[in-house]
Amino acid sequence: MMARPGGLIPGHLWVSCDEDKMVVSVLAPEVAGTARHDTVGPVTVVSPYPESRTGPGSMVETRLADVGLWTPRSGGARIGWVGAAGSAVVAAASGWAIGVWAGLAVAGAGLGLSAWQGLRRYRRVARQWSDGHLALTRHEDRALIDQAVRCVRYTTAVWPQLRAHVDLDDPAPVLVRQLWDLAVTVAQRAEVRDLRQRLLTAGHGVPAGSTTAAELDDRIVRTDEYLALLTRDIDQRRQHVQRLTDEVAAFVTEQQALARANAMIRDADQRNGVSTPALPGAVADLADHTTAVLAAYRELTQQSASTARASGTDISEEA
Repeated sequence: MMARPGGLIPGHLWVSCDEDKMVVSVLAPEVAGTARHDTVGPVTVVSPYPESRTGPGSMVETRLADVGLWTPRSGGARIGWVGAAGSAVVAAASGWAIGVWAGLAVAGAGLGLSAWQGLRRYRRVARQWSDGHLALTRHEDRALIDQAVRCVRYTTAVWPQLRAHVDLDDPAPVLVRQLWDLAVTVAQRAEVRDLRQRLLTAGHGVPAGSTTAAELDDRIVRTDEYLALLTRDIDQRRQHVQRLTDEVAAFVTEQQALARANAMIRDADQRNGVSTPALPGAVADLADHTTAVLAAYRELTQQSASTARASGTDISEEA
């Protein structure tokens, strides 16, 4: 699946895994069976349920329902059926009121309009799906994206607790874009790895010292450089997402600890018959973590791999 960086700015992502792959997409994928949808912030995790099937040798095996890579249902067929039914009703009424030819004209126009709208809807969904889904098969790639998904979902879930201290809007648009860019870069790295393997395979049997062998070696070196570039980019993106999550978690943990401590102070004062003074320093105690969260958020938003991708694309094209 060819990743197209910079082509989409998703507002929501769906992530689904079966036994063979992880699918990251801007549209809900089709599952060949039942599945559970769990939405937290800008990410929906689609979890297929296990199902039994007959495998080789008539052996019955149980595995997760497959996540499809075909275009999801677009509603085009529904539009066509509804339009056809409406056209038939209007045509019948027109034929009774005006004439048969008028009814036939209305029916033809209605059917044509319904077919056009249904086809238009399907093409739009097909284009979104083509540009907006990635399939990752390597275990390490799937684990990396899974951890990033957990970070994004956690950060958006607890962010409302920070709003009283951190003057920032909802981070979901930034986080979902960073998650998508990370998935695209991981998919690019998988493609380059496959390219490197094909280059190595193509070198089998080529005479050593020949011009072709030298050209293959040169392409392999360039591919290795591109792989290193993509790996650095992925590590930076992963670290920024993880750091923001860690700072948010530390902020929330410290806030909860301060709340428990202040509650114990008030309880002790009540038991001792002492009035509890105001605690203006409670918010100030969170200043360091507030600054850390802001710094991590700025690093996440400023992190960009446009230069790396541009130079990497040149290397990939030459290879």
